[in-house]
Amino acid sequence: MFVTSKVMVLVAIVIASLLYWATSNVCRYNFTIEKKTRELNIIADDIYPSLPKAKVYYYEELNCSDVNFTWDLDRVINNLNAISVLIYQELTTDITGNPN
Repeated sequence: MFVTSKVMVLVAIVIASLLYWATSNVCRYNFTIEKKTRELNIIADDIYPSLPKAKVYYYEELNCSDVNFTWDLDRVINNLNAISVLIYQELTTDITGNPN
């Protein structure tokens, strides 16, 4: 029983790290696109001022603001219980979905 909690904590740490890495890479990529767009607009103004300006469009739901890391212990416990049930269900069924 104690071993499964260690495995769950390890899996949670790995998933949290991957999510943080992915969101930070998306936001850094967006910053790079904005920087390149500004540079392109400066070059276009120097070469031929009547060219239209380049614009960057983002998906509305993308939010690159800092993450609020406030912890609610009840929420964390509920999430760990849900994750442990899902992991247990995956480990106790075979690939075809039939119980052992």
